[in-house]
Amino acid sequence: MPRPAVAQKRDFVAKAFCPRILVVATPALADVCAVNRCSTFAELLAPFGQDVSTQITIQDGQGAPYFLDKLDVKFTTDYAIEQQPQWTQAELDDMVRRCITGDAEQTPMPLLPGGGVDAGALAADDAGGWAPWYVRLRQHWVNEMAASEHEAFMHPVACLLVASGSEDDPVGALRGLQSHPAVRRVRQQSFSGANVLFYSMLVHDGRDTGVVQAIDQTFDQVRRALGQNSALLRINTSTELGEAEGDGDGSRISGIWTHSWPTTHPLGAPAEGPFGGMLTMRDVAALRDAVKQMMVRSVVPHMQYQIRVLSEQTANERRGITGRLFSAGRRYFGTSARAAGAVAGVGGDVYFRYDSPEALMRKLADYSFMLKDFSFAQSVYQVARRDFQSEKAWKCYAGAQEMVGVCRLMGDAHPQRADVDAGFDEAAAMYLHKTTTPCLYLAVRCVIVYYELLRHGRLYALAPRALLQVPATTGALHGLMAEQAAYAHLRRGARPELRRFAFYAMVAAQAFRAAGMGGLARRCLRMVRLALASAPADGGAGADSGLPSRSGWSSIDSYVNHGLGQQCVAARGYGDALQYFTALLGSGQIPEKLQSTYLQELLQLYLESHDSAAAAGGGGGELGAAVELPIPTIDARMARIIMSPELEGEDGVWLWRPGVDDPRRQVDDARAAANLCCSVGEDVAVLLMVTNPLTVGITLNRFTLDCEFTPADGEASAPAPPDVSTADSVILEGGQTTMISVTITPRCAGRVDIRDARYLLCDILPARTALVLPGRRLNDTGAQRATPTYAPDARLGFSADHGFPRLAVSLEDFPDMLVSGSMHRTSIRIANRGSRPCRGVALWLSHPSFFDVRSPVLVGEDDAAADAPGGDMYVYSDSVPPVAEARVANDLRD
Repeated sequence: MPRPAVAQKRDFVAKAFCPRILVVATPALADVCAVNRCSTFAELLAPFGQDVSTQITIQDGQGAPYFLDKLDVKFTTDYAIEQQPQWTQAELDDMVRRCITGDAEQTPMPLLPGGGVDAGALAADDAGGWAPWYVRLRQHWVNEMAASEHEAFMHPVACLLVASGSEDDPVGALRGLQSHPAVRRVRQQSFSGANVLFYSMLVHDGRDTGVVQAIDQTFDQVRRALGQNSALLRINTSTELGEAEGDGDGSRISGIWTHSWPTTHPLGAPAEGPFGGMLTMRDVAALRDAVKQMMVRSVVPHMQYQIRVLSEQTANERRGITGRLFSAGRRYFGTSARAAGAVAGVGGDVYFRYDSPEALMRKLADYSFMLKDFSFAQSVYQVARRDFQSEKAWKCYAGAQEMVGVCRLMGDAHPQRADVDAGFDEAAAMYLHKTTTPCLYLAVRCVIVYYELLRHGRLYALAPRALLQVPATTGALHGLMAEQAAYAHLRRGARPELRRFAFYAMVAAQAFRAAGMGGLARRCLRMVRLALASAPADGGAGADSGLPSRSGWSSIDSYVNHGLGQQCVAARGYGDALQYFTALLGSGQIPEKLQSTYLQELLQLYLESHDSAAAAGGGGGELGAAVELPIPTIDARMARIIMSPELEGEDGVWLWRPGVDDPRRQVDDARAAANLCCSVGEDVAVLLMVTNPLTVGITLNRFTLDCEFTPADGEASAPAPPDVSTADSVILEGGQTTMISVTITPRCAGRVDIRDARYLLCDILPARTALVLPGRRLNDTGAQRATPTYAPDARLGFSADHGFPRLAVSLEDFPDMLVSGSMHRTSIRIANRGSRPCRGVALWLSHPSFFDVRSPVLVGEDDAAADAPGGDMYVYSDSVPPVAEARVANDLRD
């Protein structure tokens, strides 16, 4: 029973190594191609060479039948043996840059924005969805394969000679094409040689009904003169199509060429205007049938005949006895002269004449591979590989080694992974290091083909090692392969290997950044961020948070954020760049040298963005566009609000309950807003503990607080905001903690809440630090119990009221120490600085037995003392026990 030729999923490799046909047309067909938006007749035939439905049963090299369901063919217009291109890094970078269309950063990623891996994208296994630039480069690379002396793939297996039926002598024109320079090069320099197949095609306008009988007679003459390998193609060539005949199918016909354009011209834009403007669907069917008949009736049988002949000619060599004895005898008993067919090629490497046994075996193997007989081709490649190795023809050896691995993976049986991997590694190394001229093009082709076969076979464990065979000196090309290696780790096992994915994505980002491709570099670094935030036990923030996530790897976090920041600066995305550089300074494990560098780059970034905004006519105050920075750190829990002018004591609303020795605050909840009250115009001191987390010194200039003022009911419609003092300059050495005091003076009654600390970092960058305290934990609803939710907190705030007096209390002549038995007179000076009277002043003493309190004295403006009405606050008697409370009998007034 005939066996199937190849699985659908391996079509990319089969298409890359499909037969080539040289197309040579007379000048009379130039107009036919031009009106259909095709530059050559080969381009007109190109879409119909894809997936040609052959549906025939043929025989392999050993006579066993197998079914060939479809076959691809590529049409070329020229042939020449050329040296493989030797690109510079700049040329390779430009090639990769041409593969990028649109905004690379907007291309979908296999990682979800909220963290985790897109399982649907992994299951689809669509490389074009994640990295369309790789798909374009892959197709462009195999399309650019030039004919080489060491393999028969790019050599034409046939020549298609095309002439117009309107010519005076079509037979003479077709015979003249056999002397075309490209045809002569095929006969003299290609593997086909003098055995190349000539296929003649006569093109006629099928709507010219007046000459139907004449064209048939002309075609009969062509067939009698040139043989049975001839065909008559009837298509519209000059007649204007009517509305009913052509316009309705115009978009469908043009779509045939448009759909195949990414395959035939992956880096080129389609020509303007619709393709096939002079064709109808009947003409399209005629073109497709002409290509099919040429392949089924002529090209495939010709290749089958060549395989049978070559199989007979190389039978002894393939059996291995005579050839190995001859090689061994020459190696051990003979001279060091090479085989008779060995000559120097274009690049200086050793290859074999096309009539030598070694070249005939390579041709036999290549023809069998093109007809998808992979098992027989592999056996021939293995024999040829030994001969190439014994003759030290390293380029030929590398090519045979490469194709042995390709045949193993294209065959039905599952090969040994170690053998396949070692074979491809050796082939790539031979192309790069063993040949006279490094064959980078062939080495990368080997890597691409190997990776595609591994990807379609889901052998992702071998893919990263294969992809990184591309040298790092290739710049963006190396980055492209490293990006694919990263994707391979997402599919390698049952669970995605996120940390290895992040590593290879960073390698790709570094290569893209060195090549000046900021979009691809930023995309790779963002994928690193998402991957590390999604990795288990990373200890980082969610990937969808506003700030860059933390992976727990400080060095990787720093590298990613620094790279993203630099790329954003290059793209003039100053807002995103500030975000990434801000995250850099928040890491506490960065070396001192890098901290200083990052700080300088952050300041330089702000100056550059400020100059750019000024040049564009932008405005805004320095502190109005403050950036939230992690330096310095301010612990809001350590903040203190003190209403004593000398920052001593503790002010507020207190309650002295009967029977309690100590006064208590009016409200038991220490978080309540009513605990802190002051009068309008009173100075309130806010103490903040500020720490520099870096190991390098920083300076905070114009340090102040940003407050939110809520006026009380009944205040004016436009109340005055509170006055906030400013600390001109605060110097913080590395790791230093200091206390900064800011004074707030309310001018109207209302509520003052402290929101941010604002300052100029190093007198350049406007920055702020949020001062937020969590309130009590809420547990009222199920959602609050499942997700920690906190009530608003009002500890960093106070109220100002007109109803409070403003007292200034001071101790005059108070001793620091007393000798036992001694007495000292001191005074407590109480001054009402407010606009409201103060009544019921009480004095509370922690040790009342040490004090003798006399009556208060009202001090006037002339500093004259007079006895105030009322008795003593304490009754002075040794027999009377001290009391904890005494009240002033009179009122203290202005």
